[in-house]
Amino acid sequence: TFNDHFSVSVQPPVGELLLPVTTSEKDFRKEQGKLTGMNENSTAITGSPQNSSCQAIVHKVVNMANVGVVPSGQDNIHRFAAKTVNSGALVLITIEVKEGSTMQLSINTEKSVIGSVLLRELKSVLSQE
Repeated sequence: TFNDHFSVSVQPPVGELLLPVTTSEKDFRKEQGKLTGMNENSTAITGSPQNSSCQAIVHKVVNMANVGVVPSGQDNIHRFAAKTVNSGALVLITIEVKEGSTMQLSINTEKSVIGSVLLRELKSVLSQE
């Protein structure tokens, strides 16, 4: 508090560091193919059956992260796309609903820190009752 100056650090949630992207399923898959290996983070999630419905998944993901919904031809696969505000790097999210209430969450991005933090936060949100 020297001379009425204060050091302030604002750390926004990782979901706020994204801008939604509109893309087709074909373009999504093409870009996802480029972002595999070291650019991919994935985990399995076990949630309640009511949380694995299409509406519940879309609602939770869109409320947690500023992402666009990618139209999907498959009922059990949900895709979301965004880009980072700072560098414009693509962030691709895929949620595949397996048997029961098990889901496979995958995040593809060249920004590994954002990918791992987003994976952890989405896993927490999607596994909540």
